[in-house]
Amino acid sequence: MNITEIGQAFDASYTKDPRDGLTIRHSSEEGQLRIEVRHQDADGELRGFDVVVMPTGADERTAQDYGQAAAQVVEQELAYGQLPARGDDGEFKRIVV
Repeated sequence: MNITEIGQAFDASYTKDPRDGLTIRHSSEEGQLRIEVRHQDADGELRGFDVVVMPTGADERTAQDYGQAAAQVVEQELAYGQLPARGDDGEFKRIVV
């Protein structure tokens, strides 16, 4: 399975959030797709989370399945309204799909 195909499936499945200051970028690294969701809030604080897609060879899901699952996670997290700030370790919340 190709990480690029998962990224394309995410792009096709994700319904864009119209929120000002919201950025969503994805990149591949070491067989994973990392989706960074960031929002600059009205106070200038950067909030967000990361979604990491880690396909396994034993899994029967397709690239389309992974892309759709990642899009659902992003949409659900954005639906909560208040995105998490960085943790005490300086990292954003990480969700693995």
